[in-house]
Amino acid sequence: MWKNVLRDFVLSIILTLGLMLRLVYTPYTAGSDIAQFASFSDTFLRHGFNFYEFADGRYYVEEGWPYNWPYVYGPQLILLLAPLRAFFNQHVTAYWSNGNYYVYVPLGWVVACKALFISFDVVAGVLIYIILSRSVGGWLGILGFALYYLNPAVIYNSSIYGMFDQIPLAVLLASIHLMKSGRSLLGVSLAGFATSFKPNIAPASVGVLASSMFEGKGLKRRLLELALFLTGLLSPFIPFEASYPGTIPRFIKILLSMAPGYTYPVVYSFNGFSSLATYMHDYSGGDYQWVISYWWVSLIVLVAVVSAGVVVFKKRDGVTLSFLLYLAFTASYWRVNYQYLTPAVGLASLQLAEGRRRLPVILVFSAYVALWFFLFPVSWWAHVHIETPNQGLWRVMDMFSLMVFDEGVYVLYSLVLTMLSIVVLLVIALS
Repeated sequence: MWKNVLRDFVLSIILTLGLMLRLVYTPYTAGSDIAQFASFSDTFLRHGFNFYEFADGRYYVEEGWPYNWPYVYGPQLILLLAPLRAFFNQHVTAYWSNGNYYVYVPLGWVVACKALFISFDVVAGVLIYIILSRSVGGWLGILGFALYYLNPAVIYNSSIYGMFDQIPLAVLLASIHLMKSGRSLLGVSLAGFATSFKPNIAPASVGVLASSMFEGKGLKRRLLELALFLTGLLSPFIPFEASYPGTIPRFIKILLSMAPGYTYPVVYSFNGFSSLATYMHDYSGGDYQWVISYWWVSLIVLVAVVSAGVVVFKKRDGVTLSFLLYLAFTASYWRVNYQYLTPAVGLASLQLAEGRRRLPVILVFSAYVALWFFLFPVSWWAHVHIETPNQGLWRVMDMFSLMVFDEGVYVLYSLVLTMLSIVVLLVIALS
């Protein structure tokens, strides 16, 4: 009894501490995507289900977007943000002055977006705890929860910069929980739903689907699971496609328009090969585009390794397979952003379901992902889009930063991250 009370107390402390850390930053920092999300939402409120006609960024000037970045996500995000934007509709300020471009985001919109993102951060963390506590016990569940929920990278992405990768992660974790609870049909549907939320989660979702189909069921059952996965994937598009036929092809065209190229700025690039190619191009003038263009070669190799793990070592559990395929993606894809590592940390924490033997490699991986937070002057987001910065918080953030500005350091960081991801994949897949 007392052990359970102590465990619940520790869980409450971690939950409260993580929430407080997030709330401290929430109103005083904002990344560039927060401003763009406001514009995406404005466009949806104007054009409704015809939104994807404007999502490629061609009309960014006419639509009043601060940047020409396309909307490369499924409908779920805009359907969540649009009601918030209808209420918090203050104007995003964007203008040129003395050769500099300034973008300032209103406080209400910053808080509204981050409240949504942080809520799903909590949900994702709690789901990690629930899955682990039912698999290996409460204390390992608390450890896995803390590894995700208190990781500086995760806190940064939801409450400092403001990005939403924890939402599809939470949906994917819910699908894994359902699978482990014997409700695989609903689980694979949610995995498909997570895929269309943000495409980078697709490898992990495919891992969940594959795990379910490996369970030795009949052909009809497997076809049903595949159909439900595709239903979850496509269902968010139904009202858009029904209202404006051609929406799905337009969305696919937007995704395919993201051609590989040099990854500027290097400090925000987390694929080691792409970062190195970009850095060498800048300092030598050579053409290293081919390194980036053939990113899919390493993906094929790593997926082959995972497949070997499935066949030889029976690595067929959804927890393991989703993590391995996601690592294969982040270690290969030509453009990896820091927010992509939020699902990586969450799925890494879940590996404790296999017991303590995976703890050392998971600790090293999670700690290394967090290291970038202390290298980069993250206080940048406390003033670049905040018209009246909180000077005190700005200075406190600088106190915990190594304030590294040398691009070479970030190239080295991303190279080590890519190599570490490959090592973790090999250790788990082939042991």
